[in-house]
Amino acid sequence: MFTKGIRPQPATSPNPFIAKTGRRSLMNADWSDIGFEQWLKDLEELRDRDFFLVASIAKNYVTPQVAADMAEEIAKRRPDAISLVDYDPDDLIRAVKLARPRVKLPLMVKLCPFMPRLEEVLKELVEAGIDGVAAMDSIGPVLVVDVETGLPSMGSEDGSGYLSGEAIKPVMVKYVYEISRFVDLPVVGVGGVSKAEDVVEVTMVGATVVGMVAAPLLHGLGVFDRVEKQLRKHLADRDVADINSLRGLTHRKVAEAEMRYDARAVIDPQKCENCGLCVRVCFKQAPLEEDGSTHIRIERCVGCGLCVSVCPQDAITLG
Repeated sequence: MFTKGIRPQPATSPNPFIAKTGRRSLMNADWSDIGFEQWLKDLEELRDRDFFLVASIAKNYVTPQVAADMAEEIAKRRPDAISLVDYDPDDLIRAVKLARPRVKLPLMVKLCPFMPRLEEVLKELVEAGIDGVAAMDSIGPVLVVDVETGLPSMGSEDGSGYLSGEAIKPVMVKYVYEISRFVDLPVVGVGGVSKAEDVVEVTMVGATVVGMVAAPLLHGLGVFDRVEKQLRKHLADRDVADINSLRGLTHRKVAEAEMRYDARAVIDPQKCENCGLCVRVCFKQAPLEEDGSTHIRIERCVGCGLCVSVCPQDAITLG
């Protein structure tokens, strides 16, 4: 479990500051926070616990020196690890360098999306002494407007906020894939995970641990048990005894794969129910419904793969 980003002072956000957008995505402005002193008391009360606790410091609100001071004080409350979060890579590196000699607990960082100079920054963070990396923070600023009133959905000064949940998952998956290429450290993948298949996917690109934030906010804490149950079944159905065996599978598959330019859509007549969806979406008009069945006109197909991904019966493959 990660705490919310800890700041020096209590903060109150203008209302509203959290809203659902889309089916499984979340938008939030600056969240209210209880402040550093209250966090210290809360962490003290959590000393007797049966779960792994990471205290997260909102480095983006303080200088590197203040972040290091906070880390040292938080470490006295004995969380299992401390994480630093910042959007400025140079400040983040400086904060780690200052905190590392003063904190004996595992020290990790949570990266913002689209970190510039990613490989170089990760190398410097490793040299500074981090023990793990989490990715990623929410994406933004973004804006959602009520078309009836013209008002933004958030109560922030300009109505903007930050996007998390399902909408950002593909970005996070790519990010974890890249990070795990560059560092030999535990990687936490978080951002849009809400079901067992998401956990498997993020593990395959290199994550050691997979987290959820938007899902429990949108669906309640029961989502953790549901996803765990789904995951156990997913692995058992595929005779996977240990999910760790899947870690990095995507890296290995990509290294072995060859690029193709001659693949074309093939419809399995045993699975096809002639729903016509592939016919409607194909911009080359390759699928044709004829005499009660659907087939692909190969001379028109360019192998884009769209029909494969939208077919509700999984009746189309690229061959």
